[in-house]
Amino acid sequence: MMQIKEFISPKQFLFLIYVFCIGSAILAVPATLLETNRQNAWFCGVLAIGFALLIVAVLLWLIQRYPQQTFIQIAKKALGRYAGTCISLIYIFFMFIQSTFSLRDISTFMTTQIVPETLPTWIHALVLLAVIYGGYLGIEVVGRTAEIFLPWIVVPFLLLIVLNIPQMKIDRLYPFFEFSMGDLVLGTTYFLGNPFMELAFILMITPHVKGGKKVKRMFVIGTVASGLTITIAVAACILALGANIASMHSYPVYLLGKMISLGATIQHVEVLVAIIWMLSIFFKVVIVFYAIQLSIVQLCNLRVRNFLSFPLGLIITGVAYYIIPNTAYFNYFEKYYWPFYLFVLSVCFPLLFIALSYIKKNKAAKGDRSQQT
Repeated sequence: MMQIKEFISPKQFLFLIYVFCIGSAILAVPATLLETNRQNAWFCGVLAIGFALLIVAVLLWLIQRYPQQTFIQIAKKALGRYAGTCISLIYIFFMFIQSTFSLRDISTFMTTQIVPETLPTWIHALVLLAVIYGGYLGIEVVGRTAEIFLPWIVVPFLLLIVLNIPQMKIDRLYPFFEFSMGDLVLGTTYFLGNPFMELAFILMITPHVKGGKKVKRMFVIGTVASGLTITIAVAACILALGANIASMHSYPVYLLGKMISLGATIQHVEVLVAIIWMLSIFFKVVIVFYAIQLSIVQLCNLRVRNFLSFPLGLIITGVAYYIIPNTAYFNYFEKYYWPFYLFVLSVCFPLLFIALSYIKKNKAAKGDRSQQT
């Protein structure tokens, strides 16, 4: 039984990029940016979007040099069977770690804010059941589902911002540009690592997009739109809560929902934030889960991937609980180490593959000229 080729439209690809990027970042990133840069945290978002476009440019350059190929196929073609396999294993390992991080984000949020008496393992298992089913159905179904549920993410976010306008004060942004260069670099680097450097994982689904010429535009639009969404969320936290108060909370965007009060009718609509976050992080996990499946299939030259769904889900569920000893350790690792590991994956490896493609092309051209003479 041969692997069935799946396709998604450019519009669905755009939606997947958007939900992938805002994923865990919509709740995790504002807290770290506010902690390090206070009232100037929004400026880190602006810088991160600019640098994110450079990362996307590298990834698009790689796609152009190796059209209709996934990261695994590119690694094998550029480096050969053995070196390519080693790089592919590193790539799969990072995707696996990222999926466990996202699951841990879900359980930490749920157990601290909504269901404090529930064991994290049960939350992991419930989320993974949906993720396993999504991975089993394939990226085509996931793309259609993202198209359906995108309004359930965008509309609650817009309501969250609009309903907080009465609490916003522009003077909470003052003084402008009062920060240390170290804090600015730390905040921007963290924002780049979560989520923009993780876009390297999207290379596993780019060959599935119909109309390859539109991939570049949709990639850029999705990246900018998601970056602006997170930056607007950071700015809203500063304007509505104040930098000092917002920086003391683990989930300042969730606190925005609690702050909403329009008379006695509309109050405490933090469920809007929960809807945004749960839907977006579900799509992020299921995209990475599918990419892991497809990577293993291509690395091992298997014919089908569906039989991997349940075993992978069980492994991720268990590892997500034991890989991180506590939240403080997780936040420290994600802030100071994770972006630099991802930099190797999203920038260094692609640039290496691109350089090798030009070297091989020049050697082939010289060989052709020597044969003609």
